Amino acid sequence: MSTATNAEAPPKRARAVAALEAVEELLSRAERPDLDKRVKAAKARLAQTGCNVLVVGEFKKGKSTLINALLNAPVCPVDDDVATAKPIEIRHAPEPTAAIVYRQEDLADTKPPVVRTIRFDELPTYASEPPTAPDAHEVCAVRVGLPRQLLGTGLVIVDTPGVGGLGSTHSAITIGALPTADAVLFVTDASQELTASEMEFLRTARALCPATVCVMTKIDFYPHWRRILELNKGHLQRAGMSTVMLPVSSPLRMAAIDQNDRDLNNESGFGELVAVLRDELAARAERASLSRLASELAEMLDHLESQLRTEVAVLDDPEESARLVRQLEGAKEKADRLRGQASRWQQTLNDGSSDLAADVEFDLRARFRDLVRDAEESIDKTDPAKVWEEFEPWLSKQAGAALSANYTLLHERAVALAQQVATHFDTDQQDIVEHLGIEDLVKLEFDIDIRASLKIDKPKLLGNAIAALRGTSGGMVMLSAFASLASIAIAPVAVAAVGVAMGRKMMKDERTRQLTQRKMQAKQAVRKYTDDLMFVAGKDSRDTLRRLNRQLRDFFLSRAEELTASTSESLAAAQQALRSSEQTRVQRKKTVTALLNQVALVRPKIAAINPAKP
Repeated sequence: MSTATNAEAPPKRARAVAALEAVEELLSRAERPDLDKRVKAAKARLAQTGCNVLVVGEFKKGKSTLINALLNAPVCPVDDDVATAKPIEIRHAPEPTAAIVYRQEDLADTKPPVVRTIRFDELPTYASEPPTAPDAHEVCAVRVGLPRQLLGTGLVIVDTPGVGGLGSTHSAITIGALPTADAVLFVTDASQELTASEMEFLRTARALCPATVCVMTKIDFYPHWRRILELNKGHLQRAGMSTVMLPVSSPLRMAAIDQNDRDLNNESGFGELVAVLRDELAARAERASLSRLASELAEMLDHLESQLRTEVAVLDDPEESARLVRQLEGAKEKADRLRGQASRWQQTLNDGSSDLAADVEFDLRARFRDLVRDAEESIDKTDPAKVWEEFEPWLSKQAGAALSANYTLLHERAVALAQQVATHFDTDQQDIVEHLGIEDLVKLEFDIDIRASLKIDKPKLLGNAIAALRGTSGGMVMLSAFASLASIAIAPVAVAAVGVAMGRKMMKDERTRQLTQRKMQAKQAVRKYTDDLMFVAGKDSRDTLRRLNRQLRDFFLSRAEELTASTSESLAAAQQALRSSEQTRVQRKKTVTALLNQVALVRPKIAAINPAKP
């Protein structure tokens, strides 16, 4: 476990701000407004930087209670009959605040989310399931601000919906949000060892967000928790996952806070949990943020330095200036091509986006086709009226697994596409991938109330009895008529026996007909359920891919424009130097040399904020 302390964070951030201001001043003196805008954007990102921790887990495993105990505030709904239904985002604020975010129908993604402040005691009416607020169905997220020292380190804790657990379509929404998280807190409890669905979710979570920590709750309730802890560690080790497993007790934590008892707090396990959140997860996010910032500032200085050194070369040797001008003209043409629609990276991005959209849609359809086939095979072997209560959760779990796998494919292929496009630029591919954000949790909400509902006709005893009576009487009448026509005397017992046999056959045929009808109804319900899910999930995937395409396009276009501006400035400076007098060239060289010296002075400030370098 890292031994870093939170006291180190302010100096690091102060150095980062100082480096930003130094670069901003230098670019202003060098008259590079294009790069100056990028510095301002970097400054805004630095001010908003935090560590987004996604808290996930199965239904009723103690997620919300854990968060309430961690922050010593009733921010998440906790009750035997309710569950978290909306994402709850909790960040630092000077005073307790609460707000709800409304869903926006904005295909262009230009409208900011609609946020309305609510009272703190209104939180359960919007965040719980079932909701009681009249407009709760229009809310897609809840935001909470708390004056807590732990949150002051930059932590942003997000309680994910717990309705249905990891085996439902909610898990697909959670998995879709994993790429946006800096860390994941996976919550299980001490009632039993990790289940197959939990292990599968953990594998996916670690693939999309390596900073994953497991927390085992309710150790105060189950005396055998140590045995469960060892079993869970064994499961993780055999799966090749070096994930920390922390046992905690939320009631002990609350008692420790009430009694101001440090020993009791350590016994609850929350002391170690807070240390991991603050000293490892938040510190890791901070290092990543500062590393990206240092890389971005260094890249901007490279642009400026290249321009200045080219100008110095022309000023030093006018005889060679014609050759340098030709080289700059070629570089400018290349940079201009990078901005054009016919550039290789634009073609790669457009073709890759089209291929990715087609592959994601095909994968989704293929998974749901297999699900429908398996579901219909199961229906053919059973009576839906008897097994539907068990069948519906199974179907929901399988649908959630299919959606989760589809989201995972989308993210993996999107990262690969970003890396492929980045090969057309002289830039760090990993830096681009780290800038890549697939989705915003607030937007990751589709109609999760879709259910495989079935109003099935159960076996009707009265109908079976009527069919049996009809068959019996019909058989007796037919046999009596036949005997009368053939002038054959048949004993009444024989007539009754034939009637009963006919009645049994009619009743059996009626049961078969009803069973066939129930199976058809069940299959229709399955197909309607999967069609509805594919409809909303397919739209969500297309919207995500569209946002991704726009994000990558804007990212690389801005880099191409910076390259064009740098080469244009270098070319203009070189041409100006050719037309200048000797006295003007000498004066200009002093100015450029001073700027280069300033660049050399700023570079150590940038290196000092980069945790990736010693």
